[in-house]
Amino acid sequence: MSEIITQQRQTPKQNGFKEKEGKGDSFLVEGFHLVEMAVKAKAARMIFSLKEYASDVPTFLVTPEIIAKLSSTVSPEGIVALCQKLPANPPSNPRLLYLEDVRDPGNVGTLLRTALAFGFHDVILSRSSSEAYASKVLQASQGAIFSLNVIESEKSPEDDIRFLKERGYRIVVTDLKAALPPEEIKTLDAPLALVLGNEARGVSPAVVALADQAVRIPMGGIDSLNVAIAGGILMYLLARK
Repeated sequence: MSEIITQQRQTPKQNGFKEKEGKGDSFLVEGFHLVEMAVKAKAARMIFSLKEYASDVPTFLVTPEIIAKLSSTVSPEGIVALCQKLPANPPSNPRLLYLEDVRDPGNVGTLLRTALAFGFHDVILSRSSSEAYASKVLQASQGAIFSLNVIESEKSPEDDIRFLKERGYRIVVTDLKAALPPEEIKTLDAPLALVLGNEARGVSPAVVALADQAVRIPMGGIDSLNVAIAGGILMYLLARK
C-alpha cells in the first residue's frame, strides 16, 4: 500500500509559475465530506474504508489499524481517499488572491474556503506559504481546494507580482501604514489581485512597492487582525464592487 501512496506523476504544468519540486502529485484526504468533494472533483483515485462506500472510484475495505496509519486526525471517520492534485491553470479570474508567506495551515485553509465563497477562484501561494495540500490546510478548507485554481509558485513574490501586472491585474496589498479604507479601493474594470502577507510581518516592502493600491481596515482597540479574518473582510467588500 505504501508504494501506491507514494507514487508520483512527473508532468510539468504550464502556468507561468515554476512549480514546487519534490512534493509529488498524490495526497490523502480523510472524512466523508472531503472524500465526497474529492470524488465529485474527479480527484480521488482510490478509497480506503471501514465500510462499503458506493462510488465509481476503486474502493478497498481495510482494517481500523490501516485507517489509523493513513489518518492524521485523532478520531478518524473511517474513510480515506488517495487523490491526485488538480492541474493548475494560468490565472484568468477577475478576482485573484495571492498569499505571500502565509505559513499557518489553518489560516491558508480558511482563506481558501473564504476565497471560494466570495468568487476569488484563482489563488496563488508564494513559495514560502504553507503547502496547499497539507492535511491541516485541506481540513480547514473544507474541500474548497477542489473548486479553486490553486497555484503553488516557486518564484520570488516580486516576480509573481510582476507576472500578474503583465497579465493586467491591478495589485491591492494590505499595509498597516496605508490610509486608504477598503470602500475607496478603485477596482476600475481591470482584474484585481488581493495580496495578503505573513502573519507576523505582513506584506513585504518589496511587494508593497509594486502595488497599485494599499489598503488598511479601520479598527479600534487593537492594531491588527488575524490574516484570515482580514482577508475575509476584504474579499467580502471587494466582491460587492
